[in-house]
Amino acid sequence: MRWLSDRRSFSITILVGLVVVGALFMRGVILRPQYFEGSWVYGPTKARWTITEYADLECPFCKTYTPLLKTWVKEQKDVNLQWSHLPLEIHGPAARREARQVECAGKLGGADAFWQAVDQAFARTHSNGQGFEGQLELAGIDQQDLETCTKEDIMVAIHIDRQRQEATAAGINATPSMVVRDNETDRTIKLEGPTDGVTLLSAIDWLAQ
Repeated sequence: MRWLSDRRSFSITILVGLVVVGALFMRGVILRPQYFEGSWVYGPTKARWTITEYADLECPFCKTYTPLLKTWVKEQKDVNLQWSHLPLEIHGPAARREARQVECAGKLGGADAFWQAVDQAFARTHSNGQGFEGQLELAGIDQQDLETCTKEDIMVAIHIDRQRQEATAAGINATPSMVVRDNETDRTIKLEGPTDGVTLLSAIDWLAQ
């Protein structure tokens, strides 16, 4: 009966091993599939000043404001724009789906594709949770790949939810909201609502003092 005892010992060893591996996986000791964990940046990546926009693709104020903010950032020499997803509950599934869609565009095509997707989503949406008809048209990205990623990529969903939770923890619950950061000192200032260039420059001056 020794073989039976050995078999039981082997089974117990396998079971214990699976439990340990599962625990390490949950704690992050064993790495999950890798995915870009930062925020997409528009403008010079090593700029001294970063404006993080917390935005919802179904937010009518973001729809109007974000293109103006991008234009202003492009005119500055040492400022970049960083995107942070904050799909609001009042905008329902459309906001969450669009967030996943543009994030998948970035995952499949990089920063340029991400920002093109943001521009197209804002241009087409009816806002306030109504969404838009049709598809995003992004050069070099297959529509089926984009759709599959949008519906099935769990890492994209986790990434967006993590950004939403971080915004909530920082007391940010309205869109658009901005955080201006001095990358040399890590000092920040929070600005709520659409903010014009003059106010942004004043915030930068205040942080520089």
